[in-house]
Amino acid sequence: MGFNNNPRSISGLAKHMRRAGGFLLCGLFIAGCADKPTYQVDYDQTFPFSGYQTYRWYDDDHNTTESQYRRYNSSDKRVRNTANQELIQRGFREGPRDQADFWVNYHVTRRQTQKVTGQEQGMHGGVAAGTYGRSVSVGYSSGPSVKTYEDGTAVFDVIDIRTGKIVWRGIAEGRLKNNMSKADREQLTITVVHELLEQFPPN
Repeated sequence: MGFNNNPRSISGLAKHMRRAGGFLLCGLFIAGCADKPTYQVDYDQTFPFSGYQTYRWYDDDHNTTESQYRRYNSSDKRVRNTANQELIQRGFREGPRDQADFWVNYHVTRRQTQKVTGQEQGMHGGVAAGTYGRSVSVGYSSGPSVKTYEDGTAVFDVIDIRTGKIVWRGIAEGRLKNNMSKADREQLTITVVHELLEQFPPN
């Protein structure tokens, strides 16, 4: 995954993230992962992250329909509380408006996928030749098997407040499952946020 350092590209992506930030939150942190998530981090390798000390949540400075929703959603509160703890452990503190170094933003999306296996409905057979002659096999298939599942993607962005550019991004991806307990959902949130923010700031 190559990070595009073109200012227009990064700035445009940041604007897109601001519009999208959290609108589709209903996937990874709510439903859970059937498989262990995969993690990927990319960042601007020329950026001086050592100068960062304070942060703010993007939603707190940008009043949108999405930010209003996320302020009162229990899953979003869980994500935010966990991320705050992770950032504090890394020496950052949440600063007052107009005095912070970077914004933290995230969004979660999910997509539905169908996997088709098996043969078409009807009789199926074959003939095989071997050392002792031929053998014939006949079988019946009730049709293809269709499995529907969902993949979830969680994205955390660090946006430099001075320039408005995304300078660090962490991505977690995994297959979703339903019927998780509250304790399992909370543990999943802690795990995913920890794995992502453990790599911020980059060494």
